[in-house]
Amino acid sequence: MSEMSPAKAARLAEAEKERKARKKYKITVITVCVCVLVLVLFVAVFSSNLFYNVTSAVEIGGYKFTVADFNFNYVNTYNNYYNNIYSLYGSYSSILSSMLPDTSTSLWEQAYPGADDGSSWGNYFKDSALDRMRSVAMLCTEAEKAGFELSDEDKAAIDSTIASVKAAAESGGFPNVNSYLSRMYGKGMTEKIYRRNLERDSLAAAYSESVESAPTYTQEQKDSYYAEHKDEYDVIVYRTYFISGNAVTDDEETEEDETLSAEDAMAQAEATAKDIVSKATSEQGYIDAVAALHTDDEDYDADDATMMESRGANLGTAIKDWLLSADRKAGDVEMLKTPDDSSSQGYYVLYYLSRDDNQYHAVSGYYGLVANVSEGISRDDYKTDEEYDEAVKGLTEINGKTVLGTYTNGTDKTLEGFQKAMTDAGDFLSESGAITSSGIYDLPDSLSEWLHDPARVPGDTTTVYDPDFGCFVVYYSSDDGIYADLLAESSLRNDDYESWYNEAIEPYTANTGWEMRFAGKIPSLGD
Repeated sequence: MSEMSPAKAARLAEAEKERKARKKYKITVITVCVCVLVLVLFVAVFSSNLFYNVTSAVEIGGYKFTVADFNFNYVNTYNNYYNNIYSLYGSYSSILSSMLPDTSTSLWEQAYPGADDGSSWGNYFKDSALDRMRSVAMLCTEAEKAGFELSDEDKAAIDSTIASVKAAAESGGFPNVNSYLSRMYGKGMTEKIYRRNLERDSLAAAYSESVESAPTYTQEQKDSYYAEHKDEYDVIVYRTYFISGNAVTDDEETEEDETLSAEDAMAQAEATAKDIVSKATSEQGYIDAVAALHTDDEDYDADDATMMESRGANLGTAIKDWLLSADRKAGDVEMLKTPDDSSSQGYYVLYYLSRDDNQYHAVSGYYGLVANVSEGISRDDYKTDEEYDEAVKGLTEINGKTVLGTYTNGTDKTLEGFQKAMTDAGDFLSESGAITSSGIYDLPDSLSEWLHDPARVPGDTTTVYDPDFGCFVVYYSSDDGIYADLLAESSLRNDDYESWYNEAIEPYTANTGWEMRFAGKIPSLGD
């Protein structure tokens, strides 16, 4: 073989170099193209609903939750919190402003009150939503293990909710239900995903109720439990009056100097309390002694102002031990100083009346209330107040009987039929609602007596007039047994359920993915 000439070798080397360069360029172009394709696909997925309603953001047990699933729970957690706070403090705007976030700005940019780590409202609702999802995942898993399924009634309720959402979307001018749901729950929410979450929630709630209602308890168990917790359940009937011992700062707009030091204020409060105690040799003596301090108050009701009925569990710490003492007897009177760390200093003067151990028959029913009718009646047309009151009573009872007639003249003689009749009564009623054992103390004596008459049978109806309220239109549903037994059984059931729940939920942890950084961005909540 002849040797290659230097010139030829140089040309071959140059050709190989060019080949390698072309290969390198090809690889580089392919790599760049692949990266661009991945970026394009990512942007396409992220900007579409797939990122929110297909990829898994949270895994709990065997359940996978998308961003849209999380947002469903996030919004419901917020709504539940808002409704609870508003129902408790709706009439106190200053409290509401401190306990509710501002929805005009992002929840993630507002500090959660009381959080030591500077967490936001968004973080608070995120953690609460994840806890809710843990509960749903556990309960649904346990339900499936037990072969527990939704009832036809539950399924119908879900269909009804979907129908209501569609109606809201249409009346709101949205092009379709999915756009409405996306507005309410964030990007990616669809009717299908919304239904899936309603089904999960319904299954979890139904199974939870079935587990809690499953146990049965003997009379001995109920008696024993009540005896152990009687200080929580018994109702204490007593009179109470508080005399403030707080320092007083002078009001410059008044002529008199009202300045009073804390020491002097407490001394005056103590002297006033001792004076009431000395005069409270009887219940009337107590009432009169307190009323003497309010002679300039025309609206002061001496009989009702100091009267209290409270379950033991709800008594204030300053008075609880004295009122619940086994030594208490009717007519006992005492003055009690507030604890040193109390925000309001002073003395309570207490007069003990009785202790009710809830050994009465609990009843269930429903009522509608026709308020006292005064329209078209002038007090000037009657010689006495009694005659005027009788006229008001007569007209009010006529309206009450008219309302009852809408039920008695109808064909549906069930409780549901009565409730519908109350709804149909419209403007006749000032209010309506269920009668339950827990609200028995709020009923007028005349109504309570009718409900507890041994002759009562389910389906009984009547009208009962009370001068302070008006005419009650009443339906008697059932005798639910001794109320003390109901209290004990309810607590036993709750304790057993909590034990089961805490053990069952322990292995369920929320494993979140990187997609969670995009969760909780809800247009309707300011995000």
